[in-house]
Amino acid sequence: MSYEQEEEDHYGPGYEVGSYTKDYNDGPYDGESDLNVNSNPEGKPRILLMGLRRSGKSSIQKVVFHKMSPNETLFLESTNKIVKDEISNSSFVQFQIWDFPGQVDFFDSNFDCEMIFGGCGALVFVIDAQDDYIDALMKLNLTVTRAYKVNPNIRFEVFIHKVDGLSDDHKIEAQRDIHQRANDELMEEGFDSVNLSFYLTSIYDHSSYKKNLLQTFITDSNEALDLKLVREPSDVQNDETTFKPEMSHQIFGENESIFGYQNLKISLYYTAGKLNTYLGMSYKAEVDPKQFDGAIADDVMGAISAKLPPGYMTNLDDFVATLNKEQTFKPFGDLLSTYSINKGSAKERHFQLYSCTIEETGFQSYHERLQTFLLWYVDAASFIDVDDDRWRFYLIFEKYPCDGGHRYAICGYATVYLYFAYPNKTRPRISQFLVLPPFQRLGLGAELLNVIYRSFLKDSNILDITVEDPSDEFTRLRDFVDAQNCKKLPSFSKEKLHQGFTAEMVDEAQRDLKINKKQARRVYEILRFQATNLSDLEEYRAYRLDVKRRLNIPYQKEASDYKKLQKALNAEELRSTLSTSTKEQRIENLEKQYQTLENEYRHTLERLAASQ
Repeated sequence: MSYEQEEEDHYGPGYEVGSYTKDYNDGPYDGESDLNVNSNPEGKPRILLMGLRRSGKSSIQKVVFHKMSPNETLFLESTNKIVKDEISNSSFVQFQIWDFPGQVDFFDSNFDCEMIFGGCGALVFVIDAQDDYIDALMKLNLTVTRAYKVNPNIRFEVFIHKVDGLSDDHKIEAQRDIHQRANDELMEEGFDSVNLSFYLTSIYDHSSYKKNLLQTFITDSNEALDLKLVREPSDVQNDETTFKPEMSHQIFGENESIFGYQNLKISLYYTAGKLNTYLGMSYKAEVDPKQFDGAIADDVMGAISAKLPPGYMTNLDDFVATLNKEQTFKPFGDLLSTYSINKGSAKERHFQLYSCTIEETGFQSYHERLQTFLLWYVDAASFIDVDDDRWRFYLIFEKYPCDGGHRYAICGYATVYLYFAYPNKTRPRISQFLVLPPFQRLGLGAELLNVIYRSFLKDSNILDITVEDPSDEFTRLRDFVDAQNCKKLPSFSKEKLHQGFTAEMVDEAQRDLKINKKQARRVYEILRFQATNLSDLEEYRAYRLDVKRRLNIPYQKEASDYKKLQKALNAEELRSTLSTSTKEQRIENLEKQYQTLENEYRHTLERLAASQ
């Protein structure tokens, strides 16, 4: 296939909420009479029932308050106007429910937010769990933010409805996903003080009260766990020193939830230097097995303590008392580098980076405590066999002033294993790499990676440095550091970048920076993208084709394998053996891959520009 054709053929061979107006499509609108505050002359408590069309709002109301059979709700028509329902079960239980149509538009001139939300005691928002709830979450966010601005005292209750058709795992996953998305969106808009309560509901479940009550005993394990690096006693009660895990499924299962407690709080605290450890938990109530058919609470302490080395404390006072020993702590190993931020200001901070081996006195027990952080921040984390002397450890500490002297706080660390490379070389592989949340976005990750590189550059026995199963975050960090370093090499000059990827680039990157061929190619593409004038259509097109040729290599191999199988198999055997892609599919896949890469490269270049 000629590369003089159109770009799409340049990859090589392959195979062939509606408006709340007085008149809309779903039915009549009563106008201002529906929003008349005089319809509640006695000032009864008002509950607003909201959600998208067909989410089940009216069905809930009819079944709960009017004893309608769940099967009869199938014949209910969509609500097309506000329906006000007086609930007067007794002289003590009297309130109004206002059932809103799903098409409600808060920006319509007929919708009086001040009047509607101002006199509201609770707002129930119903989400259909069996539907794609992205639109529902957007409407929930808009509803809550509009209501909260008018009346911060409203209670917001979210019913994750129609869960009768879902498996138990799917129910919990839906609740966790909706809970996280809803709260994240509110936090991004500055409404982190808004409290949403979430419930799984179904009109077909006759034990719904009991099950809904059980839902209050399910806790998001990521939210329940508080981590701290404690420097002084006041840090224990200071919320600003708390940081959260990124994941907890390695302890509490794929759903990242804990059953059996209300208002659960788990405390996993470490002294900042020595990493003396405290584990504790508190809660408002624990599930009663007699009340809920033998349901028992999860063993939270047992699940976490099984991953902690012996010696952790469960008495907070004992833990705080160990802070007196922090002044004797000194970092392990050899000092390789120092790093400072905010130089010359009152906020100046100093960091030190060290390397050591497991033979360092006291380091093995220290590492056992340190590696427990991996459970919360590194997916598929595993504790390493530290008895192997081919491991190398790199640690970051902050050196901070205290009581007229200095103390040290752990900030992060990395492990590197020295693999054999035929015939007589060594190939270090970065295995684990972690900068703890309180120290992220300070440049420490890049500094740590550069320190690892520099520790091997002068060793002629080192072939190159690789990475074991890198995360997306580490890939971005590595791209930034490698691109920053390669820019200084002659073979990566702007003029040579436009000439294409060369053996000179591979040799120079490996010799001077210990970067392997695959990563050198990726860095070349990043830097050539930087050197490409995107306004020059031909220059930009040439860049895209260069990247897509590389991306097309697997398709070329697929085509070659297909031709070999054609000779060995009959048509029926061929169809059952190999699933091939059409030319159109190949072009579409290549374009998607390219766009993903270009977005990644843009982020790297933005960081490069900001670092200059």
